[in-house]
Amino acid sequence: MSYLLENLGGLLGATLLAPMLFCVAGFGLLRLLDRAGLAAAEGFWPRAGWAILLSLAILPVLDVLAIRAIGMPGMLLLNGALALFGINQLRGITPACRGTGAFLLVALGWWLICAWTLMDFDRDGRLYQSLVVFDMVKHGAVIEQIARQGIPFTDPFFARDGIAGYYHYFYVWPAAIRWASGFHISPVMAFAACAYWTGIAVVALLWRIAADASLIREGRGRRVLMIAILLCFVAGADLLFMALRYLMVGRIEPEIENWNSEIRMFATSTIWVPHHILALVAGWTGLLLNARARSLDTPERLWLAVGAGAAYASMFGASVWISLTLAPVLIVWGMMALWRRDGTLLLSGVVALLLSVPQCLDLIHGRAPDVFPVALHIRPFTSLFAGHDMAAQLWSLILLPLNYALEFGFVMLGASLYARSERPADAAGRPVRALLLGTLVVGLLVASFLQSVIINNDLGWRAALFILVPLMVWTMRVAQEDDAARRFGVLGGLLLALGLTGTVWDIVGMRLIRAPAFPVRAIEVNDDPAMAYALREAYRWADRHLPEGATLQHNPVLKRRALDFGLYTRHWPAVADRDAFLFGADRHAVAARVALLTPVFTQPLTLAQYRDRAARGRSDTLLFTRRDPAWKALGGPPAALPCLYRTADICIASPTRKVLPRKTLP
Repeated sequence: MSYLLENLGGLLGATLLAPMLFCVAGFGLLRLLDRAGLAAAEGFWPRAGWAILLSLAILPVLDVLAIRAIGMPGMLLLNGALALFGINQLRGITPACRGTGAFLLVALGWWLICAWTLMDFDRDGRLYQSLVVFDMVKHGAVIEQIARQGIPFTDPFFARDGIAGYYHYFYVWPAAIRWASGFHISPVMAFAACAYWTGIAVVALLWRIAADASLIREGRGRRVLMIAILLCFVAGADLLFMALRYLMVGRIEPEIENWNSEIRMFATSTIWVPHHILALVAGWTGLLLNARARSLDTPERLWLAVGAGAAYASMFGASVWISLTLAPVLIVWGMMALWRRDGTLLLSGVVALLLSVPQCLDLIHGRAPDVFPVALHIRPFTSLFAGHDMAAQLWSLILLPLNYALEFGFVMLGASLYARSERPADAAGRPVRALLLGTLVVGLLVASFLQSVIINNDLGWRAALFILVPLMVWTMRVAQEDDAARRFGVLGGLLLALGLTGTVWDIVGMRLIRAPAFPVRAIEVNDDPAMAYALREAYRWADRHLPEGATLQHNPVLKRRALDFGLYTRHWPAVADRDAFLFGADRHAVAARVALLTPVFTQPLTLAQYRDRAARGRSDTLLFTRRDPAWKALGGPPAALPCLYRTADICIASPTRKVLPRKTLP
């Protein structure tokens, strides 16, 4: 069977399995919170929206704790019990399904986008990967570890004693899909299915925020939902700068974000980093639950505060950076609530802290002492002002308004129109409207003046999502009006067209914008489709023949980031690459092991040297490819190491012969 058909079947199966294992359990959580008045008076679709939000917000932390206590079967039993408990919440589903054809068509389109961007395509011994595999190596490795080991799990990027320290709550669901499928659905396809459902939850969140902020006019709910879907696929005005770059240097990029410090909109963010998006959904769902709890005066409102605390715990477990951005909002809001003698925010905080204790302990024990993860930094405007000198920082500060105007484009125009229009003044939606403004201010401050320094600036990149949500919700308010086209005018039409085209550019560019067909820079991802196919075949052989737990070491310096091992195998390397400290390994230990093992792949050695370096580097087996300098120098793999697996492109060898395949090659 071709890898394309294998991936297609896996994605289809995972897409159908995910709601049965997880999303339906949200109806059980809804029923529990219904007693506190969460959604008792609303129709089916609003209740369904709450169910998917609660499943993404509250269920992750409960599932993680269940896996810790009783393993993957216990987690699935918990979710099944919640699904059975909430089955009565499905009342009214038949009438509600009428007239949903347009939404089903959009859902199918979103599924096809996920398939296009995340599946492998193969033809005639060549494998064509998406740019997303650059991050997918991490996603796939964590999913595989959780599916096989549970929580906590060991470091897949660096062979060491102890556990990994990482925010992993999103990966629990694709790991459960992989486990429940008998390991027939690959980690990548399980991830893709969960990303798909996370994207649907984003739309539910935007609609819910607008509804609770009283920003949806009567009878406009369906229109607002369609606008929310549209805006998720509207990027900024980045293509203007892409055109300028092409005119100046004759080069384009496969992604529109590469010209500037990254600000991704929801469609591509959900494809690349759905764990951060899940954290955003969980955080905002917690805010909505707290807002409702504060508006009630019944004892049952405490259950809403407890639910909010669980949502904040899920947010922390899914993304530290999203949590750091929202923390100031929660602290200030909590202090204001205590001043008014309302302890619901305090209760939420206590619940969140208690539920997060196991994750905090994992981070403490699983990560070596490292650099302080956050630093002051002014968001640069293009690579021209990315330096740390005073002049570059000053220009970046001056150009921040232009920077954000280009990045947010159409939704920034919509927010400006909202600010100049007559805004709702009813008391019911005032707390959520205040939260929109508060999260915008904090998001701006964090995204503009702070950065994370572990590998990428994930803090500055993801904090921008808290700017995006208010801008989108305010734009939804303006766009639902009958005279919206007139108010947005020609500028709005141009920005909308640029934004939609930018998203299309990204989705197409992830696969097709490559040299020599396009004038692009050298891209390491999938630069040799024949080698990618050979590696997938070799790793499949390793999974079938090498002993469980044997390390399989590739060349750690051939590329900036090694990819294929995290996508296609369960045999992790002794060290992945120079950035193998991602899961908490000591930076100096990573550098030392890279230095120890690099000569194995870059120069001819004696058998004694191969054995010595492999033993000291915890490498049970070695994977050589025709791209390694040693292979090129020798005209093939090292003769001193007989191959356990051999093709024209690859050799898998065991330096000590202690790790032999369960079944030798014919």
